[in-house]
Amino acid sequence: MTEEYNPKQYLPTIDAILSVADLEKITVKKIRNALQELFGINLQPHKQDISDIIMERYFDLLEKRKNKVEPPPLSKEDIERQDALMASQLLKSTIRGPVTRGSGKATPRKPRAKKNAAGEKKRKAPNNGFNQALYLSQDLQNLFGVESLPRPQIVKQMWTYIKDNNLQNPNDRRQILCNDTLYKIFKKKTVGIFEMNKLLTSHIFKPDEIGDTKSVGELQAKPPPPPSSKTNGKKSADYVDEEDDDDDDDQELGDPAEDDSEESDEDAD
Repeated sequence: MTEEYNPKQYLPTIDAILSVADLEKITVKKIRNALQELFGINLQPHKQDISDIIMERYFDLLEKRKNKVEPPPLSKEDIERQDALMASQLLKSTIRGPVTRGSGKATPRKPRAKKNAAGEKKRKAPNNGFNQALYLSQDLQNLFGVESLPRPQIVKQMWTYIKDNNLQNPNDRRQILCNDTLYKIFKKKTVGIFEMNKLLTSHIFKPDEIGDTKSVGELQAKPPPPPSSKTNGKKSADYVDEEDDDDDDDQELGDPAEDDSEESDEDAD
């Protein structure tokens, strides 16, 4: 019998995986498969929600590394099932070969949320900081046509623009060839995926950062973050998984494209 879906329970394991993972190869799909194996649960009905949570923890880790903030220690209860060593071992086995799902029947897919008589949706979006609307610099406002967006939408819309305009280097998809519009944002002719995500943080403002004296329509980019040093010998490089290059569901953390397919990870079953 599989466990009930409890996203809060998975957070320490997600953090542990990200902290020890090879950031050049880790993907949303691999973390999701690792959670399925560890907790014996079918996350397929909750695929979008758990993928958003993984991305949230990824950006939290980037922010902490940039500010050199140490994560809080895990509680005893968390360590019992979700310590970093177990997550690391599980992650390695997931990368090397296919995941063997936990025994038991798969949880049936939940129907999409329907509107009630009052026109309100029954299911609400997760209430977390990841979905908070953030204000954009003037350059990003010009690109997206709006003053604010949640962080996942900023990244997704940037990738939509890049792909619609064929701006990926055909010889190295990890490199973005900046046109005039992107050059105004990144101040470079080419930019790597990981570097692009870091540079975007200079164009994103929390509500408490703009104060009452600034006009939202006139926000200028903050100074770019300093180059990050190597941590424990790991490289802070572009996020690409060459093993599953053609699998849209094996979402690279640096390339969070929309997954509009009904289901493309049957190959992991």
